[in-house]
Amino acid sequence: MISSISAPLLIHVGLAFALSLRILYRKLQVNTALAWIVVLIAMPIAGPVLYGLFGAHSLGQRRLKIGQRIRRYYQKAYAVARADGVDLAGIAEPFGALAGSIARESGFPVLARNAYTILTDAGEILESMGRDIDRAQSDCCLEFYIIDPSGRVEAILDAVLRAASRGVSCTILADDYGSKPFFRSVWPARLRAAGVNVIHSLPVAVIKSFSKRSDLRNHRKLLICDRSVAYTGSFNLVDPHLFKSGSHVGEWIDLMMRVEGQMVDAIACVFNADALLDTPESKDWRTVIGNRAQDRDLPALPFDARKAASPDSRILMQLLPSGPEMADATIFEFIVAAIFNARRRVRIVTPYFIPDQAVLLALKSAAKRGVAVEIIVPEKVDTRIGQYASEASYEELLGAGVAIGRFTGGLLHAKAVLIDEGVTLFGTVNMDMRSFYLNLELSLILYDRQISADLDTIIDTYAARSTMIDKAAWSARPRAQRFLENLLRLAGPLL
Repeated sequence: MISSISAPLLIHVGLAFALSLRILYRKLQVNTALAWIVVLIAMPIAGPVLYGLFGAHSLGQRRLKIGQRIRRYYQKAYAVARADGVDLAGIAEPFGALAGSIARESGFPVLARNAYTILTDAGEILESMGRDIDRAQSDCCLEFYIIDPSGRVEAILDAVLRAASRGVSCTILADDYGSKPFFRSVWPARLRAAGVNVIHSLPVAVIKSFSKRSDLRNHRKLLICDRSVAYTGSFNLVDPHLFKSGSHVGEWIDLMMRVEGQMVDAIACVFNADALLDTPESKDWRTVIGNRAQDRDLPALPFDARKAASPDSRILMQLLPSGPEMADATIFEFIVAAIFNARRRVRIVTPYFIPDQAVLLALKSAAKRGVAVEIIVPEKVDTRIGQYASEASYEELLGAGVAIGRFTGGLLHAKAVLIDEGVTLFGTVNMDMRSFYLNLELSLILYDRQISADLDTIIDTYAARSTMIDKAAWSARPRAQRFLENLLRLAGPLL
């Protein structure tokens, strides 16, 4: 009987069994583990290959450990870790306790001496960035998931060239996959010729795919000038008039925050770690970190303490970097805990909404206990798989009393979570498993009523251009659409 079983089938069964055991010992989330086991069993050749390429969430233990050491080093050098000792008692519970937990895990405490400006228009964002780059005197650091060197973005790259020509130390860190148009253009050569340090972040290569997951992406977006001003938010370095104009989803709508003060030092710590870890010349930073003299020689990275005075204003902010380079999924834990502890309202704006069971439970629980829960997503996104996987959760949420609006004015790419009146999550994180576990992300947690009010006003303008989904009408959607939603929902844990 055994001899009649084909050798390929035996190999498939043995390989699927071995990899399934590995998945079980990794203690992944149940839905993710089950999804991978189904893929391994159902796809004899492709399953193991896909798992080998995309199954591991880690960038490698070596990068994890060295990254932590680099961040801690700069947190100490910039006096971030011991900054003003903000009294967390002023933050409503349990968010004060959550803030303390984040500080212990990440090394980034709540910082008080900050100022901010929220930018909503792409032209305004690009012009403001260009002005600050032109004012830079010592260093200019850019880190983006997507750099598309066309249209109005060329003015930003020209500003970097001008900065380098006057002796400013300039570094551009761009995701290797997301910024393919940039790396394939003439711009990297022009920038390097001018003395700009251009770095591929998380480079993609066939050989490397066998040793670490190849679709882990650097999804961060930030700009730092002279460590006196920084930008972060959802905006990629693109011109929305031109970017993906053929995808028929409209122009991308983004939010960016310009910050001054202590938060700039915290953002600089993250940039320095990212740049060092992706610099090809770095062989082993374990022999470098801790030696101040050698750190002064690191390429195009600011080391000295920030000279700009911090604002007198008291605006509480906390930085939370996240992704597979971090030991825990702290961003996911914070979002779930924040929603469960909301008392009056939860307001979410996100382009990609593919929640897992924990997020779904938190949202439904909040709505059922009388919390006003509102989610605003784009009417159309640039991926049909993501669209259907997102829509699979709508009926369940609508049934619990969650309001869902679909923005009709373009691809709403802004990302924010507002809890009650004084806690806001702002930055690069989408409400999906990829952002929670796979991408390198950067979030600001803002404990300030005025920021919440400002973002509320902005989100009101999004809501005014949105169509609210009617529960009865949604229940009557075609069976074919329901089937696609349910089918692609199975891929949610792997997206």
